[in-house]
Amino acid sequence: MTMKNNGSIFVDFCRQAYDTVTTEPFMSRFKELSVKGDRQGMVQVIIELPCVLNTKITKSYKGKNDQQAKLLYQKSLNIMKDGEIKAEEESRACSVLTEALFAASACSLVFMNALLERAKYWYKLGAWIKCLKDSECLLALPQSFYDKNVDNKNVYLKHKKECYNFKHECSKKLEITIRRKQKIRGKENAKYCSSAEVITKQTVVSTPTVHGKLNNSLKSCSDAVELRFDNNRGRHLVATRDICAGSVLIVDQPFSSTIDKEALDRNCLHCYSSLKLEDNVRIPCYMCQTVSYCTETCRNESWEMYHKYECAILNLFFEEGFNEGKNKLSHLLLAYRTTLIAALSPNEKKHNNTEKIYKSSSLNTEFFKHHQSKEKNTVISNANKIYDPLDYTTVLQLESHCTNVDPNVNAIRSIEAVFIAKCLIFSFNEIGIDSLDNNKFIALATATLQHLQAINYNAYEIVENVHNEETHVWEPRNVGCAIYTTVSLTNHSCYPNVVRHSYSSGKVVVRTLRCISKGNEILDCYGPQFLSDDKLARREYLWKKYLFMCECDACKYNWRLPLPDMLNFKCKTCSQADYSFMETKNGMHKIKHCPQCNKKLDYQKLKKQLRKSIEKRVNAISKMYQGYYKEALNQLLDHINFVEKFLETPNIESIKTQQCLIQCYNSFGCISTN
Repeated sequence: MTMKNNGSIFVDFCRQAYDTVTTEPFMSRFKELSVKGDRQGMVQVIIELPCVLNTKITKSYKGKNDQQAKLLYQKSLNIMKDGEIKAEEESRACSVLTEALFAASACSLVFMNALLERAKYWYKLGAWIKCLKDSECLLALPQSFYDKNVDNKNVYLKHKKECYNFKHECSKKLEITIRRKQKIRGKENAKYCSSAEVITKQTVVSTPTVHGKLNNSLKSCSDAVELRFDNNRGRHLVATRDICAGSVLIVDQPFSSTIDKEALDRNCLHCYSSLKLEDNVRIPCYMCQTVSYCTETCRNESWEMYHKYECAILNLFFEEGFNEGKNKLSHLLLAYRTTLIAALSPNEKKHNNTEKIYKSSSLNTEFFKHHQSKEKNTVISNANKIYDPLDYTTVLQLESHCTNVDPNVNAIRSIEAVFIAKCLIFSFNEIGIDSLDNNKFIALATATLQHLQAINYNAYEIVENVHNEETHVWEPRNVGCAIYTTVSLTNHSCYPNVVRHSYSSGKVVVRTLRCISKGNEILDCYGPQFLSDDKLARREYLWKKYLFMCECDACKYNWRLPLPDMLNFKCKTCSQADYSFMETKNGMHKIKHCPQCNKKLDYQKLKKQLRKSIEKRVNAISKMYQGYYKEALNQLLDHINFVEKFLETPNIESIKTQQCLIQCYNSFGCISTN
């Protein structure tokens, strides 16, 4: 079976395979394997189907078109040729230049011309960082692209000279700008910053580090948490000491990540930085017109790590999934990249001392041994015994519910896995990786099936926050999705005590929203909260999506909004919340005694302290409206610590403060403009 239209190859493949596997004798055999959790067996059933044998994967991407690029480039020159034109027309000309860049092949003359013209536009505008990025992009072009044509080579050398001048001038301008700002802030003695450092300071938000010491066992965690296991909660994280609100407990790297279709033209494929920010430019892939990058570094790293294995077939992964509607989280591409990263042998050489490890174009024998093995519990060894998010063993430990889901769901996942494995074989052949026999194909499909199942329960969104100028609220917008094996250790609560935020390169930072006492569990939220959904709706969603019945405090005690305005105090010594405190009079004050520990509670004094603390929250909101989020954060943390210490949970004051804290954290992570 050869598909006539690549645009429907995946949907047609799934439909035909599903229609066949759900008939006898295939379905009876498949159900038996599904109940046993035999992934290799399920995959082999699908591989035997006629449509699988006859389907051929071919290139499916929007390639370069130099003729189209020339027309776009000329169009931009026509807009700019008038002596004086409006700013809107200049901006339109720049947009057309960007279209020309994406359409042009990197070795063409029009690509160089369009890139230089855009650098000139940025320089004229005073956008030094953008000009610098485009100049560095042109300077990174190898001379071998243009050696075949003497005229092109001469143009290349001329353009390169101009870009060296732009780079020099922009670096000087940026240095002056940085020093002026530092002088204003009282930092006259600051050291010189290179152009690369200037770009970093201007456009990249630094990722926080964990508070306290690093955990000896959990590479992404603070030593304030530890991993435990019990039969009811499974693997989970608990506090090893009392933890204050605002503490960074986890800074996790994704084992694999990917971008949503809607974000392809507005975010960098590699680091997910917004291309709508003032200092960012759109840099195209050398081969396709589909993806964008924010820097030459991101383009090179992306190509070496994964994009060269997906570029030619990328459009296949953004089709509508079979019988599932629009796959917003791009789970198919995430599963593809997960299998790809695991199947390639790691190269221990690290690039620029970053934590990004490049993959070599050779196969990982341990990966294939594991997924070819008939032993169900065979695990790839982890000699270090450290829970490292970049270690494939942590991916294999993720819950997949393989034996618990409906066999029809496993059938769909198996069909998808086989299709993805065929895509991997195609890409490996294109790259020149040989020795891919049928056993390796089955291993690739078996691994991908496990990844698809795990992703369904463990994938997290990569999010950027967009500031609404009318409401002054940071609103989250999905960029992509990722596998975070450390964050996956946290259990769910409909009233979570931590919150996640995305940072550069898909990293995720987990901060505490309120105080967590020693021995208490670290609790994230998988979606529904008691603030927005009732208990029945929350439990129904969690059961259908994650196959567990939520027993958090919000569900156990059926917390409901609106909460009463009355704030009930609790004993700061034993945290006893009891409305029948024994009262005694001491002058004009009512003093209560805790019935459990007999400690005194000066009710009037606490009310006065609470009023002053609430003023901090109100003042913090005013600072947030003005954009002073760091100053607001300190006041909010002081207030939440007081509230959590003296007020019974749940209370409206704590909830209001936590929502403000989330807004502050939103402003610190990945951000974008509309």
